[in-house]
Amino acid sequence: MPPIRAPEDKRSRNAHTATSALPPKARRENQQSQAKMKLVEIIKDSEVAKLISDPMRRGILNLLRRRAMSQSELAESLGLTDGTVNYHLGLLRGAGFLKVARAEIEEHGIMQKFYVPTAYLYLPDAESLPLEAARYYYPVNIERMRGVLSAGSQMHGRLANLDVDALAEDLAKEVVKVAGEYVGMEVSQGKGEEQVNEIYSRALSRLIRRAER
Repeated sequence: MPPIRAPEDKRSRNAHTATSALPPKARRENQQSQAKMKLVEIIKDSEVAKLISDPMRRGILNLLRRRAMSQSELAESLGLTDGTVNYHLGLLRGAGFLKVARAEIEEHGIMQKFYVPTAYLYLPDAESLPLEAARYYYPVNIERMRGVLSAGSQMHGRLANLDVDALAEDLAKEVVKVAGEYVGMEVSQGKGEEQVNEIYSRALSRLIRRAER
C-alpha cells in the first residue's frame, strides 16, 4: 500500500513556484527581504566582547546586516584577501555572530556561501564586562560621543561643557539599558536603522535630563 501523503498547501506551492520563476538577482532580493534577525543582542561575555572589538570584524557585521554577502564579495568591499576574510568569518561564525543564509554554485562549480548576522546591533555591556574587555570600546564610545556633541552642539549645550570621556561611558551604559527593552524584537535584513536610532535617541535624552538636574 503506498504511503499516505498529507495534502500540499496550494498557497505554499504557488508561492514556491512564483519565487522559483524569478531571475537569480530578484530571487536573492526576495530571500533577503524575508530574512529575519534579532534587532539587538547585548554582549556580557568578555571573550565575545573582545572578539567583536576588532574594527574589521565590526566592518564585516555592518556590511552583512544590510544584505547577505559571500566571502569574495566581502573581500572586494573591504579591500582584503579571501584568506583574511575567511579567518574573520571563521571567528565570527564560531562565536555565533553569523549564519549561512544560502549557498549557490557559481558557473565554475565553486560553492559560494552567503552570510548574514544573527542580530542587527551588538552592544557590549560595559558594566558586566571586566575592565580588560570594556577598555577596547572606550575609543569607539568617545568618537561616538564627540559626533553627538558636534551634530547637536546648540541643542545639547549643557553636555558640551562636561567631560567627554565620562559622557561617553555614561551614554554607552544608557544605550545598553534602553536596548534591553528591545531584546527579543526581530527585524528584516536591511531594516532596523529606525529602531537603532530610537534606542540612541532615548539614551541621549536620558543623559540630557540627568545633566539638567
